[in-house]
Amino acid sequence: MELPRLEPLWQRYRDRGFSVVAVEARRDRERAIQFIEENNLTYNLLENLEGEGEVVRSIFNVNGFPSSFLIDREGRIQYFHYGFSAGDEVTIEQEILALLEE
Repeated sequence: MELPRLEPLWQRYRDRGFSVVAVEARRDRERAIQFIEENNLTYNLLENLEGEGEVVRSIFNVNGFPSSFLIDREGRIQYFHYGFSAGDEVTIEQEILALLEE
């Protein structure tokens, strides 16, 4: 489960300009709220709406979950990761550090 594993990265690098924005793609608000509370997530979490507010597929063209993007300060995708296994956060952290050093 990737979202709880992103929390320490957010805490560690947020003062250097790193942000996390998670999008709840299932449109199950109650379940999402419960998950956020149970895992003490403090970064930005958005609801995936429908129509013009639909973010996951229409803007990012994501069809599989979980999907993670690292986006630079100019809004360009610099890294993409599909799926998540324990330990993937190490690779993601290396990519974060590389972007923060640019």
